Amino acid sequence: MSDAQAPRPRYKSDLIYGLEDRPHFTAAVFAALQHVLASFVGIITPTLIVGGVLGLESEVPYLVSMALFVSGLGTFVQARTFGPIGSGLLCLQGTSFSFISVILSAGFMVKARGGGTDEILSTIFGICFFAAFIEVVLSQFIGKLRKLITPVVTGTIITLMGLSLIKVAVTDMAGGFGASDLGAASNMGLAALVLLTIVVLNRFNNPFLRLGSIVIGLTLGFVVAWLMGRVDLAALPQVPLISVPVPFKYGFSFDWVAFIPVAVIFLISPLEAAGDLTANSMISQQPVKGPLHIKRIKSGPAGRWP
Repeated sequence: MSDAQAPRPRYKSDLIYGLEDRPHFTAAVFAALQHVLASFVGIITPTLIVGGVLGLESEVPYLVSMALFVSGLGTFVQARTFGPIGSGLLCLQGTSFSFISVILSAGFMVKARGGGTDEILSTIFGICFFAAFIEVVLSQFIGKLRKLITPVVTGTIITLMGLSLIKVAVTDMAGGFGASDLGAASNMGLAALVLLTIVVLNRFNNPFLRLGSIVIGLTLGFVVAWLMGRVDLAALPQVPLISVPVPFKYGFSFDWVAFIPVAVIFLISPLEAAGDLTANSMISQQPVKGPLHIKRIKSGPAGRWP
C-alpha cells in the first residue's frame, strides 16, 4: 500500500484546517498574521542578543530584517517543497537559540585579535555556511537510523526544545533581555493579560476567534502598553522602510577553531529537526513512520537554516 493510500493516523487535535485544506482568504490572512506575530520575538531575539553582546548595535536593524526575510523564505521552501528540499509541512523556520553560545564564542575570538564588525560577521556567516552542509548530509542518513530515532527519542528532544525556551519566554514576559525593570509587576501583568486573552479565545468554538486569538491578544496588549506609556516609537523614523538583502555584504571568512564548536551543534541539529517534523506530522494528522515520514525528515533539514 502506498503512502497516498495508507490511512492517516488520528491523534487528538483541535485543528480547524488540515494539511491539504484551503481556507478562504480572510482565514488565511489571519492565520498568516498569527504565525508572524507569534514567531516575531523568537526570530529576532537571538539576533538582538548576538548583536548586543558583540557590540554590533549599528548592524542590528539590518540583521533583524535579514533574519525575518530568511525565516519567511525558509518557511516557504519548507512548506511548498522544491525537489528534494522541504518537508511539505507548515513548519516555521527561524533562528535557533542552540547556536547562541558558539556564535558568541566565535565572535569574541575574532574580536580578541582586533577584528572589526565586518570581520566578526564575515567569520560567523562563513563558518555557519559550511557547517550547514553537515546537517544536510547527516539528514540523508536519518532513515537508516530510524531504529535509534524512536518516538521516545524524538519526544525527549521535543520536550528539551520546549524546556530550553522556557527561560527565553519567561525573560520576555518579565521585560526582555537587558531590561532595567526586569521582573516588574507591570511587565508580568501585561504579559499575563496577553497570554490569558489568547488562551481564553482558543477555548471558543468560533473559528474566527480561534484563528485570530494571537492577533487579538497582541493587539490588546499593544493598546494597553500604549496607554501605560510603554510604547516608544522615537527610533522608528531612523529605520529604513525596506532592507534589501546584499549577498556577502560583510565578506566571507573561515576559521577552523571557530568552525569546530559550530559543527558539533550542527551534528545535533538534524535530531532536533526530526523531532520537530515528527511533532508537526502528528499535529497535521500525517504518518509518523513509513516512507513518507522518512522522506520528510530527510528533506526537512535541507530547508532549514541556522
